[in-house]
Amino acid sequence: MSKQILSQWFIATRPQFFTVIILPILLGTAIAWHLDNVFFPLYFGLSLLAGVFIHASINLLNDYFDYLNKSDEFNKSPLSPFAGGSRMIQNGIFSHTTIYRYGLFLLMIAICIGLFLVWARGLPLLWIGLIGVLSGYLYSAPPFFLQSRGLGELLVGLNFGVLAVLGAYYVQTQNISIIAVIAALPLTFLVAAIIYINEFPDYYADKKAGKNTLIVRLGQKRARPIYALLIALSFIAIALGVISESLPFYSIVTLLTLPLGYFAIKTLYAFYDKKTALIPAIKNTIMLHTLVSILVILTFIIT
Repeated sequence: MSKQILSQWFIATRPQFFTVIILPILLGTAIAWHLDNVFFPLYFGLSLLAGVFIHASINLLNDYFDYLNKSDEFNKSPLSPFAGGSRMIQNGIFSHTTIYRYGLFLLMIAICIGLFLVWARGLPLLWIGLIGVLSGYLYSAPPFFLQSRGLGELLVGLNFGVLAVLGAYYVQTQNISIIAVIAALPLTFLVAAIIYINEFPDYYADKKAGKNTLIVRLGQKRARPIYALLIALSFIAIALGVISESLPFYSIVTLLTLPLGYFAIKTLYAFYDKKTALIPAIKNTIMLHTLVSILVILTFIIT
């Protein structure tokens, strides 16, 4: 198999977004090191593999179901690689059937790794994984089509925030910690913000396809304050975490990233209906999630 073909298989999974699952797993592991002084490299590696495979499979299945409901087909000017899917089906690189089977294959690998971790570390992981897998599949799959019921952003935030951090923490410690939940809240709000702002450029295509995201339900102009709220809640969660001593004191350094959030909000309010003008706001949101995550992880490791 040529390098070009392998590259296409890889690009189809939308790897540019893998940080949203890698970083919470790193955070959960860092919290385990900070609180319990434990680190099991094998379980950490398997957690990362399972998380990346689940995320990749969700991206592929989302492309497949968006092909069926024609939202990606109606989107004639997607902001690739940010919004509008991988375009592998629309560009004729892979058939929709191939993308669907590829997604299921990666999902089965993730489930197998997850079942081993359940066997090795404990039953609570089963429930965490089950919620993640089911909500990830049903996010865009009929008849539930959760993203079309105004629930997509919330579910993605919980899966790539609280559940991912808590699962990674449990894999290491075989315990549940409220500190892990509180520490995950900034990531939960920020990953929801990434999904949310990416839905603005897709507004007309989603509306035409009957994909009733929150943006479609509210309209682009009325939907803007929710994005600002998500950014605000992420920093409020950090401040409350530091005050309650659930986060290390030096986590307060994450407030230095506030300008990224401010400029993203300002850009969205000014250019909510202009696709290409939204690119800086989308980039800032992704960068904000990455920087906040890394800084919080580092404070747990070095404190």
